[in-house]
Amino acid sequence: MKVLVVGSGGRDHAIAWKFAQSDRVKKVYVAHGNAGIAQMAECVDAQTPEAMVDFAEKEKIDLTFVGPEKPLSAGIVDLFESRGLAIIGPDRRASRLESSKCDTKVMLRELGIPVPDFEVFSDPDRARAYVRSVGYPVVVKADGLAAGKGSLVCDDVSEAEAAIHDIMEARIFGDAGSRVDIEKRLYGRELSFFCFADGYRLVPMVAAQDYKRAYDEDQGKNTGGMGSYSPHPWLDEPLVRTIMDRVAEPLIRGIREKYGILYRGVLYLGLMLVQEGSAITPYVLEINIRLGDPEAQVILPRLETDLVEVCEAILAGRLKDVPLRWDPRYRLCLIAVSGRTKGKKGWYKGYPDRYKIGVPIHGLEAVDPGCLVFHSGTGRGENGELITTGGRVFGIVSTGETLEHARSIAYREMEKVTFEGMYYRKDIGRD
Repeated sequence: MKVLVVGSGGRDHAIAWKFAQSDRVKKVYVAHGNAGIAQMAECVDAQTPEAMVDFAEKEKIDLTFVGPEKPLSAGIVDLFESRGLAIIGPDRRASRLESSKCDTKVMLRELGIPVPDFEVFSDPDRARAYVRSVGYPVVVKADGLAAGKGSLVCDDVSEAEAAIHDIMEARIFGDAGSRVDIEKRLYGRELSFFCFADGYRLVPMVAAQDYKRAYDEDQGKNTGGMGSYSPHPWLDEPLVRTIMDRVAEPLIRGIREKYGILYRGVLYLGLMLVQEGSAITPYVLEINIRLGDPEAQVILPRLETDLVEVCEAILAGRLKDVPLRWDPRYRLCLIAVSGRTKGKKGWYKGYPDRYKIGVPIHGLEAVDPGCLVFHSGTGRGENGELITTGGRVFGIVSTGETLEHARSIAYREMEKVTFEGMYYRKDIGRD
């Protein structure tokens, strides 16, 4: 088979790597990739869904897998299917689950799926009046896509008012901030829960513990992810069944029966597990329509089932016939990001704020080959040297019999790599 992966981040590198492990795959293409992906797949300079579908048709691509949310929300699946090409991912209507937090929360409430108390606003003054009236801490979320950084967690009214200003008036997330979802801040255990879906059935994946905040001890702004590990420390079979019964299955069934939406691909539920009496209630904080990053970097290396087989089952509506097999060993991903540096016009604060790019990277070739290195924001400089091109630069993924074993390897290997302003959290896996 010839496989095309759409994307250019660490998640997409991991997806391409996983396809390359299959005996059934002859060649992997990635549109448009990065410098690390280019070492193991052919990168294609196709920047739009139209260019990608033209390439897939010309090269007779057998299967396309979409990594990021933007092309999915733009309707790339609809476009490929209109040309008779096999592609994995939700169509444009199903992609609204991520591209509109406001509409999704309303829909979840209508379906009876647990969500925090919330209201939706398009007027910043009315939004400010609301946060003054509720009397509890809130989370202010930009409605649209914001690269995983559109949720601002607020401790008090002044922080909530500042968040409303930043999102709706200063438009720090662009048009994604035309509306906001303001919801009650819940306290409990946060969980990223992933499933494969064929429109009718769901098969849960193993879970990963993710770290969204920029700094140690979960301080700083939300990011696209600073690290992760799998297996998850406290997700057991009874809890998986609770999430499937209360959230995942009612969601897929409800959007199919009530809205006519057939959801196929990867479903990512961002949950807060709240103890209520003797039971745990899984509240939905957000829904994503694709694999998370960096969670994919620890989940896919644990998947022993051929990803091609899983994709074929999704397309044929027979996921129930494909049992997923998982390596029980731990994987830990440590993300290196572009941190604080000095530029010609002053200081860059570093990811997730402004950061410097074009910085040479040294030492990646010295990382133990027993570890995986997935690139997120890398390119080649004028002389061919490896340079930074993004906020998240690369992830090192280690394997261990225990979490502490995997953790010690990842941190040991990360010490071999340097670039100006390089930063990574020191507490990934230290739970």
